[in-house]
Amino acid sequence: MEYAIKAFESAAKDYLDDLEVMSEEQLLGSAGGEARKPVDFTYEVAVIQNRVAAILSVKDPGPSPFGEGWIEAPAELASKVAIMEFMQASCDDLLEVARGLTDEQSAIPVGTKPENAKPAYAHLNFLALHAMYHDAQLNFIQSLNGDMAVHWS
Repeated sequence: MEYAIKAFESAAKDYLDDLEVMSEEQLLGSAGGEARKPVDFTYEVAVIQNRVAAILSVKDPGPSPFGEGWIEAPAELASKVAIMEFMQASCDDLLEVARGLTDEQSAIPVGTKPENAKPAYAHLNFLALHAMYHDAQLNFIQSLNGDMAVHWS
């Protein structure tokens, strides 16, 4: 569990660092006119993190917002400041829940369906991977706009 928390902390920091250096135009625009907007896939990452935080807290995460097609951020999150705050809060909330679990609690498989149930560390490992997957998309968009720097500290 300790390793999973550190992996997620690192992935969350890297993601937020990359969001910080992008312009609002880049976050709200669609690379090439067809690709998913960074604001939308960032919203996806944060929503999934919020759902897992609820699951780890043994709370009902509510109905899934994922339907047909890709999820899109609501209008109130369609700004750099708003989506960054939403993502940061999601990361903070998840880490607070994860750090508060006892060893016994973190070993109990949980999920919205029995076939999706797994221990907390497995959920956190997935979320770290998921964040880094979408962070790679942010990095690609940065490079398309001429930013070849690595913004992770």
